Amino acid sequence: MGLIDNFRGTWLPTLAKVVIITVLAVTVYNLASFGQSSRDAVNRSFASSAKVNFYGLSDQLADPEQFEQYRSSSENIREIARFYDDVGADDRLKVLSIFDQSLPIADFNGGESFEYGYGTEIGTQGPHDEEGLGADVVNVKSVQMNQTAFDFYNLKTESGTALNWDEVDYAADSIPVLLGADYRGVYELGDTLKGNYYSQIAEFSVFGFLEADSSLFYQNTINFFIDDSVVIPYPPTIADFPESQSYFYGILAFALINANIAASTDMSSDAVLSALQGAAAQSGFHEFALIGVPAYITQFGLVRSLITDNLGLLVAIEIVLALGEGVIVAALTRRNHRRRGQRVRTQWALGWSPGRLERTVIATVVVEYALVGALLGLVIGLLPNHDPGSGHLLTLGLAVMFMSDAVWQRWLLKTTLSEAARNTA
Repeated sequence: MGLIDNFRGTWLPTLAKVVIITVLAVTVYNLASFGQSSRDAVNRSFASSAKVNFYGLSDQLADPEQFEQYRSSSENIREIARFYDDVGADDRLKVLSIFDQSLPIADFNGGESFEYGYGTEIGTQGPHDEEGLGADVVNVKSVQMNQTAFDFYNLKTESGTALNWDEVDYAADSIPVLLGADYRGVYELGDTLKGNYYSQIAEFSVFGFLEADSSLFYQNTINFFIDDSVVIPYPPTIADFPESQSYFYGILAFALINANIAASTDMSSDAVLSALQGAAAQSGFHEFALIGVPAYITQFGLVRSLITDNLGLLVAIEIVLALGEGVIVAALTRRNHRRRGQRVRTQWALGWSPGRLERTVIATVVVEYALVGALLGLVIGLLPNHDPGSGHLLTLGLAVMFMSDAVWQRWLLKTTLSEAARNTA
């Protein structure tokens, strides 16, 4: 009965205390998870080698007629392929070859959000007829990339299973693909998709699913998310393509060399250009251009600063909020203690031992924080962001708060009993 009596006349302030502590805990959790998720987002987008100089690599065949004439020669295409291989063989350079495009897929299982142009001014085409694929064809978002880009941007599968890039062969019966995290439930591992890849009918086999929120730096966008994309891996080389497929590999070769190059910061732009010229002399392909891409470093720095500055401001606000709510919680606790004081003195006069009264006080605190835990679990479960590390930090903080509250209320009880003893004497 002592525990139930403790809440008579104090249930409203107790409820207010529970709500205030819960609100404080939720704001702390959101702050901690925001900081962690922000750091994770940057670290996901940039590997430890992100402090590099970025350059854009492209061909100089801007004239359409010149481009078509150049691409019509199989030997020219092989020169481009050898140039790509030679640049990639330089340990000082990382060739990050990435290209996004629409990929026509037959009998597509997904919804409109996977379609190329969804949510943009381009708009979606919807199901349509396409020669070689049939009547129910959908253009979906796809990204092609090489292994260097995949590793540089810290991309991983959900299962942790790594794709064997050396075995990617476009001449095989099927091409392994990785699907963005949003494809979970739409397709399963081992499923096949039939599509039109650069005017060539191809079969794609689902090898795995990428981690959620996978992103990369693409066309000056620091976080180009690929959760709703089909990722097509480039083969390690295309230099030995069959003569009969020169049209397909001609398109592919130009896609490969229109890439970004990451070079160590201690490597000058002249040294980078010299390395490319060496690859050009060796391969025979000289129609390239090297362009600086300062947006990478600029945006990287801006994102870092934005996170740091905002986090500092949020921490300052959180401290002020915590102090204010701490004062209110302390005031509510003292109010409840005063309301319970007369009952405590009566129970003591009736022969209740100090130990029994202390146990009642501790049980009261346990009930209060059990309510906090239940309400907090419900609220956090509804939040879009979940971070185990922040959850552990919050649990530790609440444990410390519980212990402090219990010690303080125990001290208040002893003070009340001491006063009662003096008055009796």
